[in-house]
Amino acid sequence: MMIKKQLVLSALTLFVAQAMAQNVVIKGTFSGDTKGANKVYIYGTGVKQDSVVMTDGKFEFTLPFEKPFMPLFYTEYDKTVKRMYAPFPVLVEQPGTVILSDGDITKGMGSMKVSGMSSAKDYGELREQQNAVYKDMNAELAKKYGDKWYAPDNPKAADVAKDRELMIQSSMGALLERFIKAHPDSYASGIALSSSRSTLKTPELEKLYALLSSKGKQTEEAKNVADYLKGVKNSAIGSTVKDFTLNTPEETPLSFSSLKGKYVLIDFWASWCGPCKKSFPHMKEVYKKYKSDQFEIYSISIDKDKDAWLKGLKEQDLPWLQTLDTKNISQSGFAVTGVPTTFLIDPKGKILMKEVGFDSSGESPLEKKLVELFGAK
Repeated sequence: MMIKKQLVLSALTLFVAQAMAQNVVIKGTFSGDTKGANKVYIYGTGVKQDSVVMTDGKFEFTLPFEKPFMPLFYTEYDKTVKRMYAPFPVLVEQPGTVILSDGDITKGMGSMKVSGMSSAKDYGELREQQNAVYKDMNAELAKKYGDKWYAPDNPKAADVAKDRELMIQSSMGALLERFIKAHPDSYASGIALSSSRSTLKTPELEKLYALLSSKGKQTEEAKNVADYLKGVKNSAIGSTVKDFTLNTPEETPLSFSSLKGKYVLIDFWASWCGPCKKSFPHMKEVYKKYKSDQFEIYSISIDKDKDAWLKGLKEQDLPWLQTLDTKNISQSGFAVTGVPTTFLIDPKGKILMKEVGFDSSGESPLEKKLVELFGAK
């Protein structure tokens, strides 16, 4: 009987240990007078919005771990006393503990030191370096264009935007090169590269991706970068679209090759994308004009949540072909960095045009091309 009890206890201990191992614990400590604003809030993609109350400046969250994610934090002090806050991200790669220490409540989450889990620590280091670069860059822009350089009504706003883009490409490229060389295995390096796809030129991105170790290239974010680089080549104007198959809302496979013989307007969108929704009324007008055995619109959603996609389809009532991108076609086939993005494909599958955003004026190069192909209607 004693042996059975010991076996049961051992099994229970193992079960508890395994259950705990699948959690992430995030502990933090603040100093300073909270003025009664003692809550810390958490939210983010795939994260249940929640809050905890600090006791003696200490707080703790326990979260389930399923896959790498990035919860965002802010304090009640920032929200109610300072009346402004910037979300503080923590990169979680695996089950374990993240320590946020030495926070100054008057300076917010950004004042905290990150330790414990390596991915969180590395990403914290990266953000500090990026913030320093942005601070220097903003100072340089202020020196050149004045303290209100960022104002949208600045008469030199176009020059500011151009200079800022060049500064980001130069400064961030150099920063990422140093960081990745120092952290070639880190999940944070993959995250940094993935978020830089729209700002870095392709040769620079390829060079930085090559700095990742074999382990670093296995992270989901690094794989997304590899897919994107592949997509840049695959989606060049004049290239022929490689065949792919995705499922419709009815779970029916739809191959792109089944549309050969028609001009196809491929539209990448998402249920959470406001500009996408605004584009649909005019897109319906375009579809009504040109829908025929020679022309089709084909929308591909980049939603990660199938239910959100299906709900969005029901709300928008779109009359053309619809599929969900479960194979990362938006990246590996078309290098999409934002939605809406549209491509016009000829009957042989060749890419004729690309448009980021959807111009509802009817005067876009893409619509002018449709008029050229099918005549004014």
